[in-house]
Amino acid sequence: MTPQGSGLPPARAAALGALEKILPVPTKSGGKSGQDLQAALDQALRSVSDPRDKALATEITYGFLRLKGRMEHLAAAHFSKPEKTPPGLLRIVAVAAYELVHLDSVPPHATLSWAVDAVKSGFGQTQAGVANAVLRRIQALGADAASPAFYEASARSHEQFLSAWHSCPRWLVSLWLQQYGEQTTLALLQAQLQKPLTGVRINALHPGARDLFDTLSGLTFPLYSSFPWLGFGTAGSPLTARLVQAEQNGLLSRQSPAVGALLSQLGYTAWPGPIWDACAGRGGKSAALIEHGHATLFSSDTSKRRLRGLIIEARRLRLPPPLAFLADAARPPLRKRPATILIDAPCSGLGVLARRPDAKWKRSPTDITTLAALQKRIIQAAAQLLPPGGLLIYMTCTMTHEENDQQASFIESLDFTTEKLAQPAPGGDTRELFWGGVWRKQGLRPCTPPKG
Repeated sequence: MTPQGSGLPPARAAALGALEKILPVPTKSGGKSGQDLQAALDQALRSVSDPRDKALATEITYGFLRLKGRMEHLAAAHFSKPEKTPPGLLRIVAVAAYELVHLDSVPPHATLSWAVDAVKSGFGQTQAGVANAVLRRIQALGADAASPAFYEASARSHEQFLSAWHSCPRWLVSLWLQQYGEQTTLALLQAQLQKPLTGVRINALHPGARDLFDTLSGLTFPLYSSFPWLGFGTAGSPLTARLVQAEQNGLLSRQSPAVGALLSQLGYTAWPGPIWDACAGRGGKSAALIEHGHATLFSSDTSKRRLRGLIIEARRLRLPPPLAFLADAARPPLRKRPATILIDAPCSGLGVLARRPDAKWKRSPTDITTLAALQKRIIQAAAQLLPPGGLLIYMTCTMTHEENDQQASFIESLDFTTEKLAQPAPGGDTRELFWGGVWRKQGLRPCTPPKG
């Protein structure tokens, strides 16, 4: 366990507490699954009163998870026997190393003070002395600690260097190299290290939608701009205040501009109805469809909590609510055949690691296999439900052949023809990668069960 005593400064106590809930430190009895990043952080911040401490705890939590692999490599390189170092101690030193190397606003002596005290509290005076020596050696590196040359020199292979420097699990680096090659893998690795854009979708049904779009665009230069979506690299106080006000008034929603870019490429405004949003979640895409004139919409999900969020969101936006119901998309209860089925499939989420940096530390190759099998079952059910001529929209927020290209081939094997295919370009303006396509069902050929 990571020490979280009352002696720690509030921001560090909250950050270490959140990290423990997100990625529990392994013990002799094994590890355990962690909470969602934002939910764990929200819980940890309840005990923090000062807004500055809240902001620092948030920066440490997200920043460390984004660079966890790099910081652990940096810390381990300075222990004489890193394999025998208690995991909880290594985490404290790695978090402190993140502060030393990447948070210029924090005085180094403050970082050394809390980290050494935390190690002393949890692991004793001897280990505190070791931690102090390691952190001072990291501090002495200066700019070299943030240079790829150090990590390349201390890595045993090219893959290990890529894994350490880009803070990405070794198995994922190997997978991307195998499936996409060196150049695309480097772009993917760079993308997941960036901070995500602040993304919004303007409520196109609101009479002042265009004026609001123009106003927000003028407050600060957006990195992505295509009505009704905007994406900002930073949100200064005037922009933040305006976004909060507009959101409270139902004029906009928070949504990644990468979603809007993909939906636009897939021609979402022209999809024939009725539409079934089969994996609706909290309803962001359902709301976007309603805002662009799709009146007949069914929205389902396997989570009651997410469906309640969908209804609340529709009310906030003053939209006619979709017909929302609890359902497994692999076992659709619909009697009426929709003309379009949207499958925003449950996936490994490897295209949105900038926004969800904890996911890369929680996923495994087995997850990809399991999710691909689930995706096939959902596709199979949709293929059986659609009438000839109906549209199947399949999309993911990941980058693996098993969940994308191979599923496209599977859809085609069920007597569908490809109408549109949107391949994400790593390094694009949205900083996130969504993959998808549109397929039209042909004749009455019976569907065969998927393998696996």
